[in-house]
Amino acid sequence: MSTPSSVFDLDAYARRIGYSGPFAPTQQVLRDICRAHALSVPFESLDAMESRLVLQDDLLFDKVVTDRRGGACFENHTLFHRVLREIGFDVSILGAYMWRPHHAEYSRVYAHMLLKVRLEETDWLVDVSFSHDTFIEPVPYVQGEFEQRGWRFRVSGAPGVPGGEGVEGDCDVVERRGADGQWVPLYKFAAEPREVREFQECLDYLSGPDSRSQIMNTLICARTLPEGKLTVINDLLITSRPGEESVRRLRSAEEASAFLDLIFEDHAPLSARARRIWRERFGTEADGSEAQGRPRSAEPAPAPEAPAVAASDW
Repeated sequence: MSTPSSVFDLDAYARRIGYSGPFAPTQQVLRDICRAHALSVPFESLDAMESRLVLQDDLLFDKVVTDRRGGACFENHTLFHRVLREIGFDVSILGAYMWRPHHAEYSRVYAHMLLKVRLEETDWLVDVSFSHDTFIEPVPYVQGEFEQRGWRFRVSGAPGVPGGEGVEGDCDVVERRGADGQWVPLYKFAAEPREVREFQECLDYLSGPDSRSQIMNTLICARTLPEGKLTVINDLLITSRPGEESVRRLRSAEEASAFLDLIFEDHAPLSARARRIWRERFGTEADGSEAQGRPRSAEPAPAPEAPAVAASDW
């Protein structure tokens, strides 16, 4: 394999995600490289909690590829946008507003980035980095249902579901059918292409002194697996496999460490950093540590009957 850019090393990127196929703007390459990225690069908000996120290609390449770290959706998709452009894909950036189930509303500013690829006279949606379970292979940008990894998803037109700030007209909605058979929104988005700078402005606003958003102070660590998803959001553990979902509180720093180690398998420095942050923010006297400024969980308390999934089950 050869790289078309001396600055952006596609060979190094391919090694990072375990991809050994060709670099050509085809449907098969798009599918394979999307899946490889989603399964190899963890979702994590560690930098958002302790520093400032900067959406620059070279910095993101160093972070994800050279330093073998993860990133949030804005970071992963900014990097992946550049990767697809280097390969030769016609790709654009879309902005999405995440569904906030505990508030029963969508975020008012961009809380997610996804991509649209124009290929063989068809538009494809690409989403390789999301905190919750979503499709990881490209899907045609048409209204309808589809299945991936044992889950049902759908893209639906949503008349009367307006965009957020800066978006005129209706949005489309991506939904996932839960284990209980109910359709739940993941996010809404508009088809109009956006620029990376708009997401940087959003990040700067969310982390600024005038923002009351908790997003930049929420620990989110997630790993996509071929058969499911593991997500830690503050002191909550969310697990999903086809036909099986649970949300419950992590009972101790030791239990949190076991799941963070699973999420960051083969990423030991990330695991150590996440465990430190968890102990500092959520540790209890029972764990031998004391929580400092313990923030509220990003989701409501799970039902008492939520199964106690063990790290050994994964």
